[in-house]
Amino acid sequence: MEQRTASAAGDAVDLDRYPIAHLGAPRARELIERCRGQLRSEGLCVLHGFLRPEAVERAVEQARSGLAGAHAKERAICAYDDEDIDPGLPAGDPVRKLHRHSMRVIAYDRLGADSPVRRLYEWDGLTAFLSEVLEEPVHTCADPLLSVVVTAMGDGQEQGWHFDDNDYVVSLLLQRAERGGEFEYAPMIRDGADQAYDRVRAVFAGAGDEVRVAPADAGTLALFRGRRSVHRVSPVSGDRDRLIALLSFDSRPGMMFPAEVQRNNVGRTAG
Repeated sequence: MEQRTASAAGDAVDLDRYPIAHLGAPRARELIERCRGQLRSEGLCVLHGFLRPEAVERAVEQARSGLAGAHAKERAICAYDDEDIDPGLPAGDPVRKLHRHSMRVIAYDRLGADSPVRRLYEWDGLTAFLSEVLEEPVHTCADPLLSVVVTAMGDGQEQGWHFDDNDYVVSLLLQRAERGGEFEYAPMIRDGADQAYDRVRAVFAGAGDEVRVAPADAGTLALFRGRRSVHRVSPVSGDRDRLIALLSFDSRPGMMFPAEVQRNNVGRTAG
């Protein structure tokens, strides 16, 4: 079974470096424990060179061809959800500041069936590996639009400071920007009992020493605990787009995103 599962990855994954097709093997167990430790301490696990260079090249070509039909997403949002903001904070408090989010989004149904990103996402070996690392069952989503998206940020675009709604995010960097486009984050800055307003204000002001830059090259897979770690993608400049695939998983099989979330992210709904 493991051999058939490994071949289903389309040789896109560097299985010599990351032997996740055989999760019971000692090297795989060492990798899983290392990833768990990084998520506990840093809120981020980075796997450089996870996707082979030839697979990255194919994925970038497909993303570029899909940009003509991408949804232009431009909005300004608060880093916190409304329910996480103390209603007593004044209107001008930095916690209430709106941050610009500007990008183009290619929906899942615009990725070809032979896309290395789709094949990776649909490979049982990846969900089995993630389930081990996260120590809970992980399933792919059934959403025809948002199960996987590829976002592109070009010159002048950015993703402002924010916390994620979900516990973790799985991303795959396909192409770095010419300049900028760095993933900046303040790891594990809040928890359910403490919204860490003062620490977040310092991050927004560029003060303090909590902000880190995640090192990542094309082909890097990352697991990130974005609900607890405020983060952003710095403004992009230059002629080369920053391209990244975002892979959605859930503890429930067959999960679909609400129509409003679909519309906000790709400009249309599945209905």
